[in-house]
Amino acid sequence: MTMITPDIWFTLYSLSKKGAIHTQTILTTKGLGEMMGISQQTASRRVAFCVDEGYVTRIHTTEGMLLQITDKGRQELIHIMTSLEISFTPPQDEIVIEGQIVTGLGEGAYYIDVYSTKLKNALGFKPHLGTLNVKVNSDESRKAVGRMKNSPPLVLTGFQHKGRTFGDVICYRVKVNDEIEGAVVIAQRTHHSEDILEIVAPVDIRSALKLSDDDTVKLILVPLHLGT
Repeated sequence: MTMITPDIWFTLYSLSKKGAIHTQTILTTKGLGEMMGISQQTASRRVAFCVDEGYVTRIHTTEGMLLQITDKGRQELIHIMTSLEISFTPPQDEIVIEGQIVTGLGEGAYYIDVYSTKLKNALGFKPHLGTLNVKVNSDESRKAVGRMKNSPPLVLTGFQHKGRTFGDVICYRVKVNDEIEGAVVIAQRTHHSEDILEIVAPVDIRSALKLSDDDTVKLILVPLHLGT
């Protein structure tokens, strides 16, 4: 993903501070220019660019512009935020999680199919239609899961599909048994307990590694900036 230029990032940031990341917000180019320390004309050009690129929606009203940041614009801000989190995060020891394979609820294939395009765009591979379910039992691995959740994730924004609402999903890149690149996926809405981790990969992990229920599996977190 190519990072947007600082002037456009700052425009989106300024709009988000006014609430445009959550709802439509009325602003004038004069007011936006004053807030950003630039001329009204420059503010107008930047808003027009953001609209043309699909980062912002705009409706002209008698009181000014009704602006809202789109999902595409939100993803750009998340990308900047994640980059900053990585920069501020000090190096840590490797995060290793171990657990036992368990049979899932049988819903993985459906949800992976629905999120397939977003997963492919975020992770760089087309996911196998199914998840590997890993139950975390030890205190050490539970602590490792906590450390993982405090590290910068990849965020897939929710969406509407065939009349249903699908929530946000966060992903953490991992390497399974030192062999297969994959990701832990944590849905905003899930029927699993916190001790169950769902893993996606470009292949059927069970078949590829010849794994069965109750086998122990090792997940090594791949820091976001090292992921492919």
